[in-house]
Amino acid sequence: TLFLDEVGEMPMQTQIKLLRVLEDRKIARLGNNEEISLNVRLVAATNADLLEMVKNGTFRQDLYYRLSVVKIELPPLRERRGDIPLLTDHFLKELSSQYHKPYDGVSRAARRALMSYDWPGNIRQLKNAAERMLVLDTDGILDLDDLPEEIVPVSGPDGDSSYTSDRSGADFLIGRPFSEVERYYIERALDLADGKREEAAKMLGIGERTLYRKLKEYQKQREEQV
Repeated sequence: TLFLDEVGEMPMQTQIKLLRVLEDRKIARLGNNEEISLNVRLVAATNADLLEMVKNGTFRQDLYYRLSVVKIELPPLRERRGDIPLLTDHFLKELSSQYHKPYDGVSRAARRALMSYDWPGNIRQLKNAAERMLVLDTDGILDLDDLPEEIVPVSGPDGDSSYTSDRSGADFLIGRPFSEVERYYIERALDLADGKREEAAKMLGIGERTLYRKLKEYQKQREEQV
């Protein structure tokens, strides 16, 4: 089996040669006129609209029909967001083994950012993002500050776009009202505790009842803003 990736970027001269190989099922080594018979299965992939390229004259029509005997269309990642967490976990497990670097999990905030992003580079871009998260992580929890800048949401807890997307440490909270700083750390603790209020309260050094009261306040604020 021979796999040709991004076949839509193939120059016209190469398209002619490939078509000849597919029709004759023969090749000749460079510098040798002797033809060798082939028994090969060809799989081609592209992000381009080949039919549109055929209309524009940038892709050969005869080659298009030769290649599209069995056609499988895979929707872009933004149209199957349910696959994002599964693929992220799969890539992280592979990369963790490759780099010999264990991790404890992905925060809810980071998962939300991954789910919200449109992924123009599809699965390849997601894998690169997962690799960056793992390599940059220092505390075992893969969080927003481990994500590429273009993926991290730029708004703060209340949708304030003046928040910066640079989340190295908590420097972006300097100069913010104390109530926003407090809310950030409460939500961060809940992320790290995977939503468990008792564990989050221990991290924050406050009682679970106090944490519950704060969460009720935030919920009320959100309802008033709607």
